[in-house]
Amino acid sequence: MARWRLLEPEAGVVSELARVAGVEPLCARVLANRGVSPEGALGFLSPSLKTIGAPDEEAWRVAARRVVRAIEDGERIGIFGDYDTDGLTSAATLYLALSRYTNNLVVQLPTRQTGYGLLEPYVRDLFAEGVDLVVTADCGISNRTGVELASELGMDVIVTDHHIPPEDPPEAPPAVAVLDPKLWDLDDPLAGVGVAWKLAWAVAREIEDPDGRRHIGKLLDLVSIGTVVDIAPLVGDNRAFASMGLRHMNRSLRAGDARPGIAALAKVAGVRGELDEGDLGWKLGPRLNSIGRIKNPRPALDLLLTEDKREAMRIASLLNQLNSDRQQRTRYAVERALAEVDPGQDFKIVVVDEGSAGGLAGLVAGKVAGATGRPAAVLNRRANGSYSGSARSGETDVDLHGALFAVRPLLGEWGGHRKAAGLSVESGNFDAFVAGVNRAVRAQIEENPDVLDPPIEVDAEVSPGGVSNGLLVWHEQIAPFGSGNYRPVFVSEGLRVEGARQLWEGMNLLRLRDGVPAKLAGPPEAVPEGAFDAVYTVSRSAYTGAAELEIVDWRKG
Repeated sequence: MARWRLLEPEAGVVSELARVAGVEPLCARVLANRGVSPEGALGFLSPSLKTIGAPDEEAWRVAARRVVRAIEDGERIGIFGDYDTDGLTSAATLYLALSRYTNNLVVQLPTRQTGYGLLEPYVRDLFAEGVDLVVTADCGISNRTGVELASELGMDVIVTDHHIPPEDPPEAPPAVAVLDPKLWDLDDPLAGVGVAWKLAWAVAREIEDPDGRRHIGKLLDLVSIGTVVDIAPLVGDNRAFASMGLRHMNRSLRAGDARPGIAALAKVAGVRGELDEGDLGWKLGPRLNSIGRIKNPRPALDLLLTEDKREAMRIASLLNQLNSDRQQRTRYAVERALAEVDPGQDFKIVVVDEGSAGGLAGLVAGKVAGATGRPAAVLNRRANGSYSGSARSGETDVDLHGALFAVRPLLGEWGGHRKAAGLSVESGNFDAFVAGVNRAVRAQIEENPDVLDPPIEVDAEVSPGGVSNGLLVWHEQIAPFGSGNYRPVFVSEGLRVEGARQLWEGMNLLRLRDGVPAKLAGPPEAVPEGAFDAVYTVSRSAYTGAAELEIVDWRKG
């Protein structure tokens, strides 16, 4: 049974938040638990373009000046992205922003078959396209060799990325500028698309476009999708991106003038009503990701760029079908992977034959991590004896980047975050890698046993009667929820079930004694009998519009 930990914010901070923001004490407590200060409360509750930090550092100005020179001199600009949603939206954002000023643009994307990042084959392709200036999107920070090759071939390079820098990141020179906020602040939460958008902002200012801010404001739909789907922490600028992007999307969907690709994706995904962060993460994102896991991701980018509604629906339907195929392949791959798990490992490593997991390695690793309660990696064995794949930390708090950093001499290309990483292991290093990364994870566990089973953090204790539609008003004001701004969790004691029915297999709808409906995952026999205590989240029912609980965990009262 999971442990519950009631968060205890400072009473003075809570009361000051309630006073400054004009919110009720329960809302103020939730804000305090998220580290919102009284000074930052109004900006948090009402995010806008004014709350987004301007790209004022010199590196942004250097990059913007080079882009503007390319525009003015008629040079060809090559945008190089990634095959996941963050990379696709990053590339689309830069393309749409710069196409306002020039049509001498080309966009290229990697394929999983060749690999992620600014690798030599892609550099040579860009050179063959006559590119003068390469701008990376959501990649490049681990591609020093690629940047140097581009320079040798006579191309300038601007790197825009957000991943944790390696020990030897590209430098300026030979790069014109390296725009990765984690170079100057490792805790900076921006996703790749946020970095790309800020470069677009810097260019609009450098070119002195009087309507530039409004133009890039129209790209916030793409920025919100990339930010949410990449599970970037929804704090600071990211919160503004996600909130304003969702607002923009829903307003344009209602008016019938949304970006055709987004409208088509929402339709094939079966989204009803207004989009929220869950729709981006669980419906739109997987469909954009699906094609890049299986084949060339270009159609997903074309979907985001097209202005033709018919073409958008054609591509969205293709992505929808590919997503269904991907789901079936994932289920089969997970079953096989779980059968191969070594129970003695603290870092679960599953090796599959080259190509059998394809672009599903990250998804399968996440499922293995969730099923085993340990971080996991799924690696493809290549014909030359090396390995490549993806790792996920699952619901644990294990620092994947830190664990891989400890064995970096054994790795080829690698990079990522605390929760997710891509990696390759050189031929002959596999056994040493397995032993070393398990030692690194075990050291994290010994230092803090909670990393494997972090407690459920509870915002406040409330009575079921306190869960009203009034709570929903301020609750929705602190959305969107996600990494860094989790949906508030409450605890109530002495609950009783007065009625229950199965909504669908694995999900029950309960009627609690105070009349509040609640969802509980599990078989019908898992429904509590007698008094019980529960921790839960609150949302607005899609059917009734009233408050509804979703029970996260419960125990006998």
